[in-house]
Amino acid sequence: MMQMTARRSRGFCGAAMALVLAAAAHASERGSEPRTPTPRQAEAVLAEHLPAKLFPAGPRLKEEREVVLPETFSQGEMRVDPLLSDELQEPGERRRRDRGNDPAQEPTDADEATDAQESPPPAENPGEKADSTSEEATAGRSNENAQTADELPDPKDTPGDQIAGSTGVSAGAAADPVSAARAGRYNYGLWVLAPALVSIILAIVFRQVVPALFLGILTGAYMLMLGQARLATPPTTAPPAAVAEYAQMHSAVGGFRYAVEQLVLAPVVTPELGHYRMKIIFFTLIIGFAVGVMGRNGGTAGMVEIVAGRSGSPRRGLLTSWVAGLVVFFDDYANAMIIGPTMQSVFDKLKLSRAKLAYIVDTTSAPVASLAIIGTWIGAEIGYLGDGLKTVKENNPEGLPGFIAGMDGMAAFVGSIPYRFYAIFALVLTFWICLTRRDFGPMWKAESRALSGESGATAGEARIIYEKRPVVPRWWLGFLPIFVLVGVTVGILMGVGWNQAVWSDATLTLTGKISETIKAGGDDISYVAIFYGAWGCAVTAMVLTFLSRACSIRDAGDAGLEGMAQMFPAIVILVLAWGLSQVCSELELGPIVAAELKARSFPISWTPVAIFVCACIISFSTGTSWGTMGILCPMTVIIMAEFFRHLPADQVDAMTPLFYSAVGAVLTGAIFGDHCSPISDTTVLASLASGCRHEEHVWTQFPYALLGAAAAVGCGNIVTDVYGQPWYYAIGAGVAALLLIVLIVGRPPRLLPPDAVAVSTKPRGVVSR
Repeated sequence: MMQMTARRSRGFCGAAMALVLAAAAHASERGSEPRTPTPRQAEAVLAEHLPAKLFPAGPRLKEEREVVLPETFSQGEMRVDPLLSDELQEPGERRRRDRGNDPAQEPTDADEATDAQESPPPAENPGEKADSTSEEATAGRSNENAQTADELPDPKDTPGDQIAGSTGVSAGAAADPVSAARAGRYNYGLWVLAPALVSIILAIVFRQVVPALFLGILTGAYMLMLGQARLATPPTTAPPAAVAEYAQMHSAVGGFRYAVEQLVLAPVVTPELGHYRMKIIFFTLIIGFAVGVMGRNGGTAGMVEIVAGRSGSPRRGLLTSWVAGLVVFFDDYANAMIIGPTMQSVFDKLKLSRAKLAYIVDTTSAPVASLAIIGTWIGAEIGYLGDGLKTVKENNPEGLPGFIAGMDGMAAFVGSIPYRFYAIFALVLTFWICLTRRDFGPMWKAESRALSGESGATAGEARIIYEKRPVVPRWWLGFLPIFVLVGVTVGILMGVGWNQAVWSDATLTLTGKISETIKAGGDDISYVAIFYGAWGCAVTAMVLTFLSRACSIRDAGDAGLEGMAQMFPAIVILVLAWGLSQVCSELELGPIVAAELKARSFPISWTPVAIFVCACIISFSTGTSWGTMGILCPMTVIIMAEFFRHLPADQVDAMTPLFYSAVGAVLTGAIFGDHCSPISDTTVLASLASGCRHEEHVWTQFPYALLGAAAAVGCGNIVTDVYGQPWYYAIGAGVAALLLIVLIVGRPPRLLPPDAVAVSTKPRGVVSR
């Protein structure tokens, strides 16, 4: 008994000593007399220092919260964080918390009586009495959690070591609006990048974009569940109601269901969210159907042969193949499958290498399709851009400049076309090489071997790629459906939003006038235009096939279904990219990253360069341009919109090109990997359709792709973004620089010794896509 009493005495003495030392330390820091702790402060200290048998709540309270005595004493009373357990909160505080801090709900008489019963007896200490009778302090505490970041006190007036949340963020940091913006709704900070990073890393490691995107969405869903579980009071920005509902389930089940139901399916099937997305999906499928029909009835091949028939010399052969690539602008797959087999015999006759043909086919496929305002790519591109813009407008429309508030995906797409520097310079470089007949690196060796008599691939390879090529190509079967597609789409876009004052404004460029006209038509006009344009194209192709009897309706229908099937992987990527954009929006990725860039003084003028480099790395590593755009496009739009939200009004007009440059950096950086990555589908298809060994095509094309990327950064982004020059100055500088490099570094092919020429007679196998 005496031993137990001694242990208790030592425990109480230790606690009392801790209180005295803490008060003395605080007094020495403040230069004033020590103030007697309140009973609730003493209770918190005893909970930390006494054994569990004497104070059962001690260990549990210590696990939940580490109380910092010197700073809490400075306020004269215990400041209880909302994330602490109910035992440490005043009854009135608990009632206000449960009611959501609504000042309109005044306490009733029953509430006052309940508080009086639950409250501990009043302290006799005069210091505590004087501190606790301040009604202003009590009212301020009751509304503390409802304060916004802008209303929080200056961090200079708040002790920096005061604990503000269970994550360890100090009250000074929480009171700082910049720190609050950097922390975000769930206090994750830059960890909100985790879903996107998971998708990027897994896509690079496993080269599978679809599972990588879904796992990124799943990561974000579990982060939302965990963040909601840590919130005991409504945050500054109320989380989505669905998050709170799913958070009540088991963590594993709730996170998975939220990822599938709310992040993948809801953005597509919910009427208020998915009406424009369904138009994009159907447009992509229908345009794929039309491309398949035109490939089967001979329309596309007829347009190509008109150009190919004018090849009388090596230079003309190269230029006609380049022009043919521009003619088949609406789809990168159709470009490769039509131009490659058509031009093989022409190149063999003119002693041009198959590697050069593969390079031209590859360069005029994805870059041209990505720039075309009509085709299979635009649906996905405006979908990615429109999703980011919709997220920005719905979550926080206040403070957005007018050009972003009235912008849709089509307007952003059109405005970014002059800033797609890599795609533009890749086409320009190919043109200079075809015109001058000068090459460098491995391509020069390939051209010299072809000039010296090395034969290309066997004819059997071309038949495997293009076994359904029609006997009688008819150019009008391809031209008329495309004409209808362009006419209906442009007619709806320009007709609905036409404004003569805009087109009479001499201060606007052509792209500016087009963008203003599209914006005047409404947010959904671009989706309506391409949707009905695709239907007109498909119906025209089928009707012309039936009238001309180029093939049976059954064959045309089967070819159309095959064209639709080629679009399914892209649609899956598109839907998952929408889900990733949604979860990044709910985690407040845009405001957090924008706040981080501002806090770290990152020069915003270099942002498009950084985005372009990231897009190049991701697309080259994964081999997919659509997957890269799906990951980066919405995030780029959100981040740039947050930057413009805080920009002074007098600087918005001067900085507007920076927004389009960032958008163009994503769309054209994604083309880099699609253009030259050895695992890209279009790279593989270009080598197969041209009858060139795949490894030779990759090796000969890569130096040209690197040169185009360097010109895009040096002559494009740096000129427009860093030095603030117009886009046409940048394009002019890039065109001139590429011509000088080709003339200085490149050289014409020459005849090689007979022993250096290897004649290829062995058939090469066709690699499956």
